[in-house]
Amino acid sequence: MFNQNTAIIMGGTGSPIPTPSYVNAITTLFIDPVVSNPVVKALVTPEELYPITGVKSLPFQTSVQLGLQILDGAIWEQINAGNHVTVFGYSQSAVIASLEMQHLISLGPNAPSPSQLNFILIGNEMNPNGGILARIPGLNVTTLGLPFYGATPDNPYPTTTYTLEYDGFADFPRYPLNVLSDINAVFGILTVHTTYADLTPAQIASATQLPTQGTTSNTYYIIETEHLPLLAPLRAIPVIGPPLAALVEPNLEVIVNLGYGDPRFGYSTSPANVPTPFGLFPDVPASVVADALVAGTQQGVNDFMVELPAALNTLPQTPMPAFPPYVPTLLPPPPPPQPATLINIADTFASVVSTGYSILLPTADLGLAFVTILPAYDLTLFVNQLAAGNLRAAIELPLAATIGLAALGGMIEFIAIVVTLADITQQLQSFSI
Repeated sequence: MFNQNTAIIMGGTGSPIPTPSYVNAITTLFIDPVVSNPVVKALVTPEELYPITGVKSLPFQTSVQLGLQILDGAIWEQINAGNHVTVFGYSQSAVIASLEMQHLISLGPNAPSPSQLNFILIGNEMNPNGGILARIPGLNVTTLGLPFYGATPDNPYPTTTYTLEYDGFADFPRYPLNVLSDINAVFGILTVHTTYADLTPAQIASATQLPTQGTTSNTYYIIETEHLPLLAPLRAIPVIGPPLAALVEPNLEVIVNLGYGDPRFGYSTSPANVPTPFGLFPDVPASVVADALVAGTQQGVNDFMVELPAALNTLPQTPMPAFPPYVPTLLPPPPPPQPATLINIADTFASVVSTGYSILLPTADLGLAFVTILPAYDLTLFVNQLAAGNLRAAIELPLAATIGLAALGGMIEFIAIVVTLADITQQLQSFSI
């Protein structure tokens, strides 16, 4: 018997201190259904990711290692108190939890019993079959402090993992030569990865359990995403955007899903607990793709005819320009209002200039990675495949890695620029007129 059931809840990247609303949502959605009378404890971890959380923030590796030390101490505190522990990790904290599993396994007989500890992970970048850190194993982007840790171990502790379809961090394409699938995954990082706490209990309950291989204590679920993230900009166009998106989405979905292997699903259908790196091309007969595109064309026309009347009957409203919803979570607290005195204007101008040119540092770090680290990684792939007698793979695997990483690098640069612009805007808006 345990003294109590403790649930340790961590935030994700950019959210080091779990807010009460976040903790309540996570408890309702993921903890209460499986833990009896939980005593919930919010755990503060760094959750920084240079340059996405700012050019002066910690590199991913440093942030994760600090978080790992904090989580390990929190787990043992509860274990030593005679409590059962449920660890909840989201995004970066799911990586922290995955590395903690590796650490506990290494302790052998000194590790906690599986009856004392379990894990619940969402948006896990180390998801064995989909997590971007597992899709491209062995890479270490040292200029950004970003190691690709590999897959969450198939550990003895009961572990439940939830992934949203098209979440580009946790559900990255298996075949990155499919550029549309890569771009959709990048949009999924921005628009899907950040929405787990907004799910409903019904969505969690209807999640699809994925197949696994062999005996395992790990369970994996996929939650369907209604629309392709790639079409979010098109859907945002007043009046005509939603009908046009409805017209092209069925066929575009077929093409995007081929990046995962099966044109019917936006995720890999092979065993979820088996580490699955990126590959070349899916083994799908051309006739299957052709039939899916024919059906998609018919569905798209029907959906367009349904959406069009509703769109035409809706008067467009011009929204106020705003930054994407993920941006505010990555910004520092806004400066307090200040009078527009000469000294304050000069200080703000200097700060704006400093913030503006600071974007050059991550740009240079990304560029350096692409001209040094990526070629070395590609060369290693080439040599290994050539040594194995796979000439075609020796040529195509480095190309696939380059395309997939280019999409990821472009996303990192884009977010860094947007966050920088938002920070500058926030500083300028601090003046009280």
